[in-house]
Amino acid sequence: MKLSTRYTILTALALTILVSCKPMPESERLIPNEMETTKGRAVLIEDYSGVLCINCPKAANGITKAAEAYGDKVVIVALHGSTTDVGTPPEEDPKGLYSPEAATYFERLQAGGSLPVATFNRRSLASSGGKTYSDSYTQWPAVMQSVRELPQLYKIDLQVSESDRKVTTRCTATALEQTEAATAPELYLQLWLIEDNIVAPQHISTKVINDFQHNHIFRQTLNGIDGEAYQLGQNYDKTSAIEREVVNPDHCAVVAILYDHKTGEVYEVAKAELHPAPATK
Repeated sequence: MKLSTRYTILTALALTILVSCKPMPESERLIPNEMETTKGRAVLIEDYSGVLCINCPKAANGITKAAEAYGDKVVIVALHGSTTDVGTPPEEDPKGLYSPEAATYFERLQAGGSLPVATFNRRSLASSGGKTYSDSYTQWPAVMQSVRELPQLYKIDLQVSESDRKVTTRCTATALEQTEAATAPELYLQLWLIEDNIVAPQHISTKVINDFQHNHIFRQTLNGIDGEAYQLGQNYDKTSAIEREVVNPDHCAVVAILYDHKTGEVYEVAKAELHPAPATK
């Protein structure tokens, strides 16, 4: 090869390297796919748990981490509705994690006495043989993702405030697509009060952690055990008293659940932190 030819090739390579090292315009850079985190159906995960259930903290931690990427598109509620040897008996429950309303929901689930179990928009799950709950917590992230991939049908606007231990809620749901009247679901709206940062005992392996932090804890319904019938597009206004003294409103949020009263399937869910109502002049 002639010397001039070598120089030509080396020069071309140098130019290629220089061009390839130029900063890429922001508009052309690879960015994360927002479809996975912001679009698709919101998921309500009802995690049935117990203070004596040694696997429950592991299950809760795993699904909480898996849900982090989706922000408010995934809402987790932990329900203590059992007083069995894997549940939450009174002598192990100084902060009142157990709720009679949660016990009603757990009984309706017909999951037997095993914990933890979880529902995902209360849908029938192929991975659980058609049951509406999963008792295999290692599968929960995959089940959550499969429900997330369903198209979003409704949108919920939720506004909440609290004053003198009374919760005021305004909720409005709208359809993103028109539905034929003959196939329209019988929509109901449930309002739940949940609480974070509850320090209370929890059994893990062979020991008891007395200062365990419990999050997403179901505290009470705000509009009845089944909620109330709802007409799309209308403002739903509700003021409800916080019934239990153990609840700290500063750590609470309201969860609004739009579901089909006939089938039980949840179509949309929203969560709003509870803030004090603005002072009146």
